[in-house]
Amino acid sequence: MHPQDWLLVVEALIRFAGNPRDLETPREERAYEIAEAIAAEQGLDPSEALQQINDEWSGPP
Repeated sequence: MHPQDWLLVVEALIRFAGNPRDLETPREERAYEIAEAIAAEQGLDPSEALQQINDEWSGPP
């Protein structure tokens, strides 16, 4: 997948999980853990990953 695709996945997981300080369920915790892992694979932490999102990206031509 393209790096922007991975950032889209990170964004969706973080939106599902919510604020990392207020995680309430095991699924929210797991979603945030996965977002952290994917961001780390891109050399970023989750907040940096969100800043790298290109809102114009809609997939390869």
